[in-house]
Amino acid sequence: MRWPDIPATAKNIRGEIVSYIGWFGELSTEGNLTLIAGGKGASLCKMFQAGMPVPDGFNCCAEMFDAFMEANGLWDTVYELTDNVIWDEGAEQTRTLSAAGAKLREMVAAAPMPADMEQMLVDNYLKLGDNVPVAVRSSGTAEDLEDASFAGQQETFLYVIGKEEVVKFVKECWASLYNDNAIYYRHKNNFAERDISIAVVVMKMVNSEKSGVMFSVNPINKAADEVLMEAAWGLGEAVVQGIVNPDNYVVNKNDYSFKMKYVASKDIMVIRASERGGSKEVPVPENIKNDPVLTDDEVRQLVDLAIKAEQYYGKPQDLEWAFEDGRMYLLQSRPITTL
Repeated sequence: MRWPDIPATAKNIRGEIVSYIGWFGELSTEGNLTLIAGGKGASLCKMFQAGMPVPDGFNCCAEMFDAFMEANGLWDTVYELTDNVIWDEGAEQTRTLSAAGAKLREMVAAAPMPADMEQMLVDNYLKLGDNVPVAVRSSGTAEDLEDASFAGQQETFLYVIGKEEVVKFVKECWASLYNDNAIYYRHKNNFAERDISIAVVVMKMVNSEKSGVMFSVNPINKAADEVLMEAAWGLGEAVVQGIVNPDNYVVNKNDYSFKMKYVASKDIMVIRASERGGSKEVPVPENIKNDPVLTDDEVRQLVDLAIKAEQYYGKPQDLEWAFEDGRMYLLQSRPITTL
């Protein structure tokens, strides 16, 4: 990163310098961790260390991306191409933005990762186990802010298996910093390209039977005593990407009573594609497509989690969650920006 008053490297909980890789349970949460681990990565570290049910994993810190770009001499091209985008909200903007984004993504994806950096990434991946499926998730340093979420601007890859694939998809996440929408969003929100970096989260994949999102304050009527949930079968991508009509619940925080419960007919679910990894959309089995996704006990667990996250951060939260083999996991928590 290029902020002169903020160190480019983080520290772990023992005060030791961490330059490239920081595990959720190790990175110190003191200071502005977002500039080191990105918004998503910083939140996962904090929640993991607060005892919330976050899967194990680590961050490829922003310094790792910066060093990769420096080693390959790519920064000057980034600044030249983004500076030359014509911001006229018309055809020239579309043409120049598309050309710049495509060139930058291709350039980053094609550049080699330095050997010592690649070995460090592989060594840490192998600490999770032998060919463990992981989610490789972009975590921008300007992400999940209270007034600009950047949600969905960069890429996430599910069921990534094997060291070569992890290296490949970490680079794909880096490249997605230059998605057309991401470049445009940064410009509209006055984030200078020279002040932007990206971290990448590598975390154990939750093979969820049910998943979704929830808000610790009802964003529709702004009721602080209500949790709003959306739930679907399979992986949460079906809900996040809007490809399924999910169940909807509005639950009172104080007594877990339902203020609204809508059970949808759910036609599509996202599951693991194969033993080699990846994900795919499949029809929901007929015997569960019209069933409620969540049990009353699972609803209570989620309400308690929403309250805990809100109390920890001191502000309303937008959370992603999943259940695997009856166990609840917290996959992400960020401020609600629509209030």
